[in-house]
Amino acid sequence: MSFEWHVATRYLLARRRQAFISLISLISTLGVTVGVMALVVALALMTGMQRELRDRITGSEAHVYVWDVARGGFADPDAEARRLAELPRVVAAAPSILGKALATTRNGEAFISVKGIDPELEQHVTEVASAVRGGSLADLERSDIDPPALGGVLLGDGVAAQLGAFVGDEITLITEHGTLSPLGMMPRPRRLQVVGTFNLGLYTYDKGYGFVSLDVAQRQFNKQRAGALGLRR
Repeated sequence: MSFEWHVATRYLLARRRQAFISLISLISTLGVTVGVMALVVALALMTGMQRELRDRITGSEAHVYVWDVARGGFADPDAEARRLAELPRVVAAAPSILGKALATTRNGEAFISVKGIDPELEQHVTEVASAVRGGSLADLERSDIDPPALGGVLLGDGVAAQLGAFVGDEITLITEHGTLSPLGMMPRPRRLQVVGTFNLGLYTYDKGYGFVSLDVAQRQFNKQRAGALGLRR
């Protein structure tokens, strides 16, 4: 028996003339025990929640973004991605184009951020692929979409609920990059087929993001170059 345990048992179990004092000692000991237990549980919950939140944030976006400001983007993003992936401590690289659009259906509308991605490369940079429900990233480049020019889109489950859209439904994307006409600049609407939804567990993404293929994003936002390269460390 250790010295500390010996002193504690002698103090707590010693016979006293007044039983009330022994009762106070017992209550004090139980109070300290419960307090320490509550503190340990609270710290464990906070540590677990912090780790979960960190993993969700780092899994939803690339860890580092690279822009070619001088040339306004990357003309050959695949070659640049392969070159950057060879750098020390870089696990993978993937090109992307980011823009804003108004998504509409017969049942509703929502302003969303639209991210154009390369499905094959994106799954090595973010955790979006594992968050997809009712589809996959590869479905963005499906060849059996009817009509073929329609294109596919993955919606956050919050966006899909707001639009009342399900897998297989069509939505319309309207961006500020329009077409010049005699009446001025006209919006350029584009119909897309919902090929799946995703849930990353983050309100910003689930309620305000949609993913399309890099080719669809280039045409929709009138960009000839990939805007950025995302890196995973």
